[in-house]
Amino acid sequence: MAAAQLARLTQIQKETLARIFRQFDANNNGFITVKEFQNASRRFNPSISSSEAARMAHEMDIDGNGMIDLEEFCLCMARHMNRNAKKSPQPPQGAATRSQTTSGRNGGSKKLSSKQLRDAFNYFDKDRSGSISQTELRQVMQSLNVKCTEPEFKALVESIDNDGDGNIDFEEFCNLINSMF
Repeated sequence: MAAAQLARLTQIQKETLARIFRQFDANNNGFITVKEFQNASRRFNPSISSSEAARMAHEMDIDGNGMIDLEEFCLCMARHMNRNAKKSPQPPQGAATRSQTTSGRNGGSKKLSSKQLRDAFNYFDKDRSGSISQTELRQVMQSLNVKCTEPEFKALVESIDNDGDGNIDFEEFCNLINSMF
């Protein structure tokens, strides 16, 4: 099952995930510790608690050795990407006012509050236009020292931008975040 999920990833997706992995792996030892995951997660979402980031890291640590290796990271991301592809879009109205339910690896659920989702969205939406432009996404990625090629960036945007307008609205952002947890 795990090999099949990894095999479905495109080469660009594998390369992108490897680059993201390296950004989380602060000491470049080939593993992401809970502390490294907590630090990187807070750069993405300043409102995430240390305990929530630690819970997420433990879910990704499939073999239970206390560290996330590249294969575990890619497998978890592939599962989330596959789950997101099967999901139907959320209703556009009310999504920002209700808590969002997300599923963890073990079938449990975690509620992300609308405030947490909005705070994370606003971190990207610098001009408060109500959508994340490609320029804003690039700026945040650069500030987090996440590097990707132009084809990787386009593939990333296309995978998130369901309505094809070139921007990421709050609903699309929520779909992405919910697919990750």
